[in-house]
Amino acid sequence: MCKKEIKIIFPIYLIIVFLAIPCSAKNNNFKALPIDIDISKSSNGIVMMPNNVDKIFKDFDRYTKINAPNGKPIHIVVEPGYNDRQVIYARKVLINHLTNLPGTKYGHDKTTIANAMANNQSILFLFKDTNSFRGWFRNIERKGFEVNGQDLRAYETILEGTDGYMAQKNPTRDASYEEIMHFVQQWGIEQAHPTLSQDLFDAFWDARAKNIYLLNYDETHEYFICGFEAYYDMWAHDPENDGTRESEYVPISNASLKVNDPKMYNIVEQFMGKHWMYMAEIAKEYNGTFSLSKDSDKTYTNKSQYLRKAALTGNNNNDLTGNNFDNSLFGNSGNNNIKPLGGFDIIDGGPGNDVAIFIGKKSEYILRNQDGRIIVDDINYWRDGQNILINMEKLKFLDKTMDVTDI
Repeated sequence: MCKKEIKIIFPIYLIIVFLAIPCSAKNNNFKALPIDIDISKSSNGIVMMPNNVDKIFKDFDRYTKINAPNGKPIHIVVEPGYNDRQVIYARKVLINHLTNLPGTKYGHDKTTIANAMANNQSILFLFKDTNSFRGWFRNIERKGFEVNGQDLRAYETILEGTDGYMAQKNPTRDASYEEIMHFVQQWGIEQAHPTLSQDLFDAFWDARAKNIYLLNYDETHEYFICGFEAYYDMWAHDPENDGTRESEYVPISNASLKVNDPKMYNIVEQFMGKHWMYMAEIAKEYNGTFSLSKDSDKTYTNKSQYLRKAALTGNNNNDLTGNNFDNSLFGNSGNNNIKPLGGFDIIDGGPGNDVAIFIGKKSEYILRNQDGRIIVDDINYWRDGQNILINMEKLKFLDKTMDVTDI
């Protein structure tokens, strides 16, 4: 039987629209994009919307995609007012959510999830704002058209290093992780991962019974996101000062999630892993030191502590601090101080005069030059770990600073 459903949920701060139409191709009201739109000639993978799309997609001026393992596309369409660097960010987050995590219970093979999303001809809609989002969906509903999609709006897409991300007292909430996870869950997980779907429901009813999850819903989408964002400390600053996530969910941090809802804690970690995998490109307008290490005096580090890869952009003389994950840290065209910290790190300063900063004295490190790459190993391995330096001009230790040409 062909299922036609428009399901609209109105939580406190968002509108989630699921247009669930797993119907046959004979349904003339179902609208999809061509599967062969070429993005290969674009340097950033974003192209102008081609002319051969259905007229309902003409409101979107740009297009990009990722290909599922089965070779079919997962579409992304972009409205004017949603800028290219936000598009690139949204695409990276989607790839992050669908990347395999070997050794995990739920995420070791996400192939079937991505393939299901592609088979469903699903589309991530990137809108300028709420008004344009509502107007577009109301228009296609009025005309009786149907699509498989999920929305994300420009004001919800917050890039690392922008003012909203860096705000100390009230940082702007980045809803990209959430909306794109709704997209993945609706069109992939629920179609192709019954084990994860069932375990989400088990955890959901357990949380409801314990008054941990406070919304009277009968589906797991919002609950999954509540736990997801708690795991990555996105609400740890407690903006409402009431110890909950907008009166929806009791855990607001990784630590409280582990104690109060261990089933959800395990689900998130075993599907998403302990850190983000994408490369965070720090906004070119940023000035200062961007840190991937938790600092209780810097609210943004609640989120940035889960990054593993970061690149400064633009030409400001910015600095970058890593964390204890295995980091990949990249400078920009300015002069950068880069502090790698623990783990196995690759540091590339790029153009400019760049300095690698280490915690200990020079005598506590083993230094080698291997074909122009400087290897720096901390004998106190838990502190600065192992490091490969590329395009760095100086090394700064606790007791001295030296040129790399002296190694």
